[in-house]
Amino acid sequence: MKKKKSSNILITGFPNVGKSSLINFLLKRKISIVSSKVQTTNENIQAVLNHNDCQMIFVDTPGIINKKKFYSKKLSREIFKNTEQIDINLFVYDVTKKLTTLKLNKINETISTFKKNYLILNKIDLVKNDHLLQQIEQLNKKICFTETFPVSVKKKIGIENLLKMISKISPYRDWKFNNNNKDIINKDLNFILSEITREKIFNLLNKELPYVIKIKSLFKKEKNMIVVEQRIIVEKESQKAIIIGQGGSKIKDIGSRSRVDMEKVFKKKVFLELRVLKNQ
Repeated sequence: MKKKKSSNILITGFPNVGKSSLINFLLKRKISIVSSKVQTTNENIQAVLNHNDCQMIFVDTPGIINKKKFYSKKLSREIFKNTEQIDINLFVYDVTKKLTTLKLNKINETISTFKKNYLILNKIDLVKNDHLLQQIEQLNKKICFTETFPVSVKKKIGIENLLKMISKISPYRDWKFNNNNKDIINKDLNFILSEITREKIFNLLNKELPYVIKIKSLFKKEKNMIVVEQRIIVEKESQKAIIIGQGGSKIKDIGSRSRVDMEKVFKKKVFLELRVLKNQ
């Protein structure tokens, strides 16, 4: 009988570099919202992938924040808590972004806490080879990464090599999660549904809406469909008007896009009811 392996894997990096997209791709479902806005991952998401004889337990962090107005002590603490339990830290960097001394210092500060650090250079499909090689040389000259993996989550390039590496270096250890469920997430479906709609709001209302909105979701199974009820809770009446849009155009668009992703989760037709409420 083949011995089992298991690793606790942390994913760190600057905002909007593809950390959430990487986990979503590995598990082939929407888990952590993918948005062009900075700092849209509000909670650590723990997901589990059983790959051959290795159980990979992923934690998706909110990332490293540059601008003070987005800084949150709570989010900062999330990255570094339970560091002793982390076997592998995957630092994801957007290869299209300019590398600065400030960024290098922040990377060093982040990875210094962990035993094994691997550099994941994402979005390699958007740059030329000479630029990619220059970034690899610069980052590894200044920072001590165990190994570098150029990938493109969008184009599905380099992911298999990454999984092989994780499987190879993972310690022999009993699995924490039952093998019956291949991909496991420690958030319930209501949370996933809320995150789907949050993503659509951020994408459609990119600079018009502040970051603090709450979404409450409930769903029930009917005979031929899933009925989802969601309440989008805002702080001001003006924010409510922005989400609803002229003649209800924005909320209809949000609902249509959310429903498509929800149907992928449930593999069933979804009826979605959205309401926007001001926090009392």
